[in-house]
Amino acid sequence: MISCKKIILFLFPAVFCQVRQTYGGIPAAFADIGYGGRAMGMGGAYVALASDPYALLWNPACLPDVRGWQASFMHARQFSLIPYTWAGIARGSESGHGAGLAALSSGDDALRETTLFAAYGYRQGDSGRFRRVSAGLTVKLRLSTFGNNADGGENKITGSAAGFGLDFGIRWKPAPAWAFGLLLRDFYNRVQYENETLNRDYGEAVPAALIAGTAFMPGENLVFVLDFDKSLYRDVKTRMSAGFEWFLFRTFFLRAGWSQHLRSDPMRKWNCGVGIQHFRGRFGIRFDFAYQAYFLASTPRASVSLWF
Repeated sequence: MISCKKIILFLFPAVFCQVRQTYGGIPAAFADIGYGGRAMGMGGAYVALASDPYALLWNPACLPDVRGWQASFMHARQFSLIPYTWAGIARGSESGHGAGLAALSSGDDALRETTLFAAYGYRQGDSGRFRRVSAGLTVKLRLSTFGNNADGGENKITGSAAGFGLDFGIRWKPAPAWAFGLLLRDFYNRVQYENETLNRDYGEAVPAALIAGTAFMPGENLVFVLDFDKSLYRDVKTRMSAGFEWFLFRTFFLRAGWSQHLRSDPMRKWNCGVGIQHFRGRFGIRFDFAYQAYFLASTPRASVSLWF
């Protein structure tokens, strides 16, 4: 049986073999804008805390900690221009298994991108060599169409694309109040484009990412989070995100955070968010809203989560 240690030792070299070019390939394609009202209310630091369907994006190793069945939906307009819609469902269990499915769609007829997700996570129990360690894998199917807008003119380019991506995550909880997470996003991926106008095909990779994070929970109603997104390319900068969440009266959430690049021009973004939830037995609903302030344009995010 292959151990978690052997998997990790294999995947780390695989990431750096994949990232062998100097520049980040196609960073604008299938871009990660940050998803979920809860996560983005805390500045987008969520790799060690994502115990909901957004774990399919943030860290599949957190899936075993999803409470029963949970479904989540989100809508945002990046920079008040590009629509993004997400829907996902996940289930965790006390036996240490968790799985989920999700879909993400963005853009319009000029350029539409769709990603389908399937993920699985497993948590080792309190005994054994890797106790309290979870590992997870997300498989992504990427589809795209472009040039289908009626106002594109005579010189518009039409075509389509299809590809895949793999994410691998681990999470370690050495104590109830501490959690550490690591995500290797798109450590292996490829997107094949078909340019129908020019009758050409070509393939490119979405830039890989290496993100490490921690979550500290000093009490039942307070959590602090911190993530480092390590640069793997010359034209992609290392980014840090941090934030907190305060839980009031088992109903209300207040959140705040920020993120910035670690360079002379930090390109800092400020985040804040609120949430409200209600449970009746095992059924529950929560509404989350996050607002990210940025000098180019600010982006609000609204999401809803259901437990059943």
